Amino acid sequence: MRVLLIAGVCLWLCACASVKRWFETKPEPIEVVPEENLYRQAKEKLDQGSYARAIELYQAMETRYPFGRYGPQVLLDLAYAHYKQGDPEAGLAAIERFIKLYPAHERLDYAYYLRGLIHTSQGMGFVERYFPIDLTKRDVSPLAEAYQDFVALLEKFPDSQYRQEAEQRKLALFDWMAKHELHVARFYLKRGAYLAAANRASHIVEHYPTTSAVPFALKIMERAYRQLALDDLADQAAKTYAFNFGEAEPVLETRPQTVLGWVFWLFRWD
Repeated sequence: MRVLLIAGVCLWLCACASVKRWFETKPEPIEVVPEENLYRQAKEKLDQGSYARAIELYQAMETRYPFGRYGPQVLLDLAYAHYKQGDPEAGLAAIERFIKLYPAHERLDYAYYLRGLIHTSQGMGFVERYFPIDLTKRDVSPLAEAYQDFVALLEKFPDSQYRQEAEQRKLALFDWMAKHELHVARFYLKRGAYLAAANRASHIVEHYPTTSAVPFALKIMERAYRQLALDDLADQAAKTYAFNFGEAEPVLETRPQTVLGWVFWLFRWD
């Protein structure tokens, strides 16, 4: 049985390789043309959404004209093309080269903005982009880096044309990070690690005071402190909640309402 299974896997791999070769296309040659003409070709492909071809052309420009007049813009366009192609690592590498080579460039604010977008995309796979999967239950390290990118943009370039959108994205990311901390606090509470739950919830109140996670964090603090027989701290958490949010319980986030959304929610792997 084991031999048959191995043989079957080998046959399947060979079949996949054969199918891949059928669909492979040879890369289109890149003409030897002046820098301006090559950049125009690359930009046209970028604008058309032909990101793979645009990347090939921009990389050819980097090789042929490393110190050309379009050098800075090539790096920015290359980073954007990688971002749209779904290759955040390559996009970040291009952005880092731009920031290192052109630290005083007039489009440095855009570089920070684009780096924030790319870091955000790192925290979102295909499923997360198109279906109602809760990102805050996953690793939010890329989202934290994106948050820092937008913070840096707002601090370094207060008059940037990207300021308004960066501010909105920063606030959304801040809320996401708070909700991630909330999931951790709930995890501890559910498993009876009351001190860890209270500490994590207290961290939310202290470091994310303007987010939607705060009322839930206060309730966790109250419940955890009660379990620890720290009634004074529990009463204080309850009073803080009542003063800011009244007597009603915090409202849970709504779950997806579409049929497809329910399917993905029911079979999610969070």
